[in-house]
Formats: sequence, C-alpha cells, structure tokens
Amino acid sequence: MDRNTRIGFALIFLLLILWSVWMSRMQTPESQLAEGADSLSTEAPIETPPPLDPPVTDTPAPGPTESPAMFGGGERTQVVVETDLARFLVDSHGATLRRIELLEFDGAGDAGGFVELIGIAGADTASVLGVDVELPAGSFRTGGLNFTLDDVTPGGEIHLSGDDEATLRFRLAGPDGGELVKTYVFHGDRYDFDLGVAGTFTGAFDGARSLSIDWSDGLLSTEKNRKDDLGSFNSFYLVGDTQEKKSLRHFKGGGRLPERGMSSDEGSVQWLATKTKYFLAALIPTNLQSGRAVLVGDNDDAVLGWRVNYPLRGGRNHFEESFKVYTGPMLYDELKTYDRGMENLVDMGKLIRPISLAIKWLMDFLGRYIPNYGVIIVLLSVFTKVLFYRLTHKSLKSMKDMQAIQPELKALQEKYKDNKERLNKEMMALYKEHGVNPLGGCLPLLLQMPVFFALFRVLRGAVELRGAGFMLWIDDLSNMDVLYELPFAIPLLGGFIDNSISVLPILMGLSMWAQQKLGGSGMGMGAESAQAGQMAAMNKIMPFFMTFIFYRMPSGLVLYWLVNNILQVAQQWYIHKGLEKPQVVTAKS
Repeated sequence: MDRNTRIGFALIFLLLILWSVWMSRMQTPESQLAEGADSLSTEAPIETPPPLDPPVTDTPAPGPTESPAMFGGGERTQVVVETDLARFLVDSHGATLRRIELLEFDGAGDAGGFVELIGIAGADTASVLGVDVELPAGSFRTGGLNFTLDDVTPGGEIHLSGDDEATLRFRLAGPDGGELVKTYVFHGDRYDFDLGVAGTFTGAFDGARSLSIDWSDGLLSTEKNRKDDLGSFNSFYLVGDTQEKKSLRHFKGGGRLPERGMSSDEGSVQWLATKTKYFLAALIPTNLQSGRAVLVGDNDDAVLGWRVNYPLRGGRNHFEESFKVYTGPMLYDELKTYDRGMENLVDMGKLIRPISLAIKWLMDFLGRYIPNYGVIIVLLSVFTKVLFYRLTHKSLKSMKDMQAIQPELKALQEKYKDNKERLNKEMMALYKEHGVNPLGGCLPLLLQMPVFFALFRVLRGAVELRGAGFMLWIDDLSNMDVLYELPFAIPLLGGFIDNSISVLPILMGLSMWAQQKLGGSGMGMGAESAQAGQMAAMNKIMPFFMTFIFYRMPSGLVLYWLVNNILQVAQQWYIHKGLEKPQVVTAKS
C-alpha cells in the first residue's frame, strides 16, 4: 500500500467520523433532549382524552397583564370532536386546543394508540391557538381565562363523518363592554378546520393596538427514531413574497417568548406552519391582510412554534377574520389545494423537483392497485433499471473495452513516460482506433444521478411509508429494519449504530461488494499503475463505507438500493459473460 492509498484510507475514516458527528449535532444531541424527554416522549401509550363528564370547573386565572375588569367565569367545559380522520379536545379555558390525535396513523409507542400532535391537557396556560390582545397597559393573554361556550354539547362529545360539520363558539366578554369570540368549525372528512376570531374593542378592550394568534407549544415528536424526527423540525412563514424557515438550532438559550422570536416585516400574511418529519400544523388566513409573522422556539425543550400579529390602527375597534387550520400529515396533493405554495413544504429538492414529483406520482398511481409499499419500491427499482438499461449497458461495456486495451495503454505509458504530451496524443489515437470513449464508463452514471437523488428525497420523506410493512421483520419502511436489539451498544464511532441489528444495510453492502468483484477498476489507467491500485483499494472500502452511511436510513430507501444493486450485479454478469470472447475490442476498418 503506497503513501497515497494510505492517505485515502485515512481521509475516508475521517469522513466517517465527521458524518457521525454532523448527524448527531444536526438531530439535537441527547444531552439537550434529556430535559424535555418527559414532556415530549411518545413512548408512553396514547390514551383517549380524559373523561369530560362532569365538566371541569376552576377559577379563571388572569393573563400576564392584569386587567381592570373581571373576565370569564362559569364552568370550564371540554368537548371532544371526533371526525373520520382525527380527534380534537377543545377547552373553554382559553378556547384553545388541548389534544389532537390522528386516527389513521399509529403512535410510536409499543402500547399502541394513535399519533398525537399535541398533548397538553394538564397545562392551563397553553398557547395552541390562544389569542392575545395588546392593550395600552401591555399584552393581555386570554389563554388563562375561561370562555363561555354557546350551546354546550350533551356529554361533551361530537362525532362527525363525511360531510358532517360541527360549530363551537366561545365568548369572552368584559362587564363594561367589549367581547372576544372564537369559533371552531370541524368537518367530518378533512384534516383542517375553520377558525374564526372576532373582537369588539370597547370597554375593557378599549385602545387595543393589535391582536395575536399563537401556537408556541409546538408539535410532539411522533417517531421511534426521535433524533431523526427532531432533525426534521422546522417552522415557516410566507409573508408577501418572503418565505422564512427556522429549525431548533436557531433557538438556543431557552424560552419561546415572542420578543425572542424571529419576526417578519409587516406584509400580507399568506400562512405560518410548524412541521415534524411527517406532520404539519399550519394557519392559513382566508383573506389576506397586513400583519407580522413570528417564529418562536426552544432548543432545550425541542419545541418550535409560531404566532401572527395583526395591528389595529386608526382607532379600529372591531376585528373579524377567518382562517383554515391544517393539522395532519405532509400530503403534497392535500397542501396544494390551498393554492398558497404550501406543497413546497414537502421536501422534494429544488433542481430535481420535477423528477421527484414524477416519482411521487408513479408511487401514488401504483398505490391505488398495490397495497404493499415494499412491492411498489421493488417495482420502482425495476422500472429505473429498465429505464437506464441501455445507458448502464454502454457504461459497463465501455469499462470492459478499456480493460481490453490495457496492455497497449501500458506499452504506450512505458514508451512515452518522459513525454506527457506525446503520450496523451498517442492514447487519444488508440482510443479512436478501437472506438473506445475513456469517459464512457462515467457519463451514463452521471446522467442517472438526478433520478437517484430524487428517489432519495421521495422515499426518505414519504408519509405513506410510515408504518407500512413489507415482509417478515420489515414492518415499517420509514424506519430501520431492526431484526434484533442487542443488550449493549455497538462501540462504533460513539455508538452511532447503537444496539440495533439491521439486515438490509448489510445485504446492500454485500451486493456492492459483488458489484466490485464483477466490475473493472482500470477505467483507462494502466493495469499495474499506482492510480489503478488506489482505485482498487477504494472499491474495496466503499461497500463498508456505504453500509455505515445507510445503516440508520429508512428501510424503504435501503430496500430500493439493495434491489437496484442486485439488478446491477445481474446486468454486469450478463454483459461480462457476453464479452468473454477473444478480440473483445477490434480496430475499426
């Protein structure tokens, strides 16, 4: 092993370490997650919302800024609204949401249950669609006050299906005038619901300067691989033509107060959103009006949220606005219906986006007829292999042709080793004589790379793969295919591989090794040159390197690469067998 080869191995090993460190930091260190583990963990079973009969009663608490008038009062009421897709717990205390469960998605815990986006039933100052009013004396928060619910539902439960709708109207009135009204309209077959906010700013509300709608309590982590999920946490806004995106790392130091948030310039507020890896909570104004969007978060507690502020200028004493609130999975077609560009929150890449969308369309089309997404991924692998068969064939044949003229190339290198210019000229003449393109082995592969990158984007973030099984032990294509968990962590680069034994990445590494055994390593270099030796050494280590990179990837993505590699090995074997004849490359007449 020469000096350059040793340096190459050292650089690859360094790259492995840097990859491990980068992934760990990007997805929030374990030390930072420890503090918020109790409040955010979804390992515990997800239960049905607490009993609502009899209604909960307590004394309303004032907001952070004392008001001269006594607001609220009466019995505290909680109502469960269950639709075909979700279950909501709405509380008259602040007229806020307390829980959201998605009924079509299983929770991450072994005890079962549904995915829970928020779960703050014990918090009396929650900020999930809470409303604040900026008064001359300061900010007046209504999240700690009790609203009066019109037409209390008997039993506290509402069941909707199909086109059914249900309206909950909450009122907060001051004794000397002024009123704040929040209206929820739920639909039986939709992930979104309507939110109306109306205010009459007289009496206790007199002199109101602005009104804010707040969702600063964020979303719960919903995945078994918590670090990977937190690495996908982001908050967004689109104000005018300006879109902003922030992750947890932008909110270090703790606290999710508005003054610590990241505010937009005043403009037409299109939408605000917070997303996890697979789920989204977004506020979409029905009518566009001028306001400011603020992104808030707390890296220590792993929480991201948002709030929108609408100024009340010119002595304005009335506010009435309606919104759509989307709380559901990251479904491209669903988000596109809002016609606000929210579908771009589904990460499909930029330059490769058209290819990603084509692949997504094909997956959705096949999904109508094939209930197993593992089978669909196998078919995608076959489809792309057929699509690029001729390109791959030319690439492999070109490499084989290059190997066939290696003796002549070596003779030229020996003959003209002291004359580089003449050597290059003679090599070009040799390539032309035998009809060989020295780049023929690389260019077809480069043309395929955009498709491979697009597949990576689609398969890594497709919510359809969440909880979708394939066969045997592969029961969740969005997660590692864990066959067995050791009672101890594997001591590799700080335990990055952890204690899980995954089979698909190992099989993928073996398939890459088979590719290297069948493939050539000359690529136009002398068979015994130092460059050829270095290339051969790199080829030997690449299967180990790629196995490490893919070890914690979603099993759906690894399955695609495994099938693709197996088909590649079969094609290489077929081509090599057909070319194992004397005079593989003949000179042109």
